[in-house]
Amino acid sequence: MLNCRSMRVVVIVSGLLLAAGLLLGLVAVAAPLTMAYTQMALMLVLAGAAVLSVAFVDALLPGADQRLDGCQH
Repeated sequence: MLNCRSMRVVVIVSGLLLAAGLLLGLVAVAAPLTMAYTQMALMLVLAGAAVLSVAFVDALLPGADQRLDGCQH
């Protein structure tokens, strides 16, 4: 179960994974070893989406409104 602080960290980590995947995808276009970089970029983007979806599902669980009620956003 995530609290306010860990939810914030999860969202930031997810954004960083997505950004790293996109940047590596741009590098993959110009790099000679395209296949390795492309696969790593895809894994980073999918990991970012998976982390964000875990946070979303956790926010939908019963009792999440009480845990996340005091969050300042």
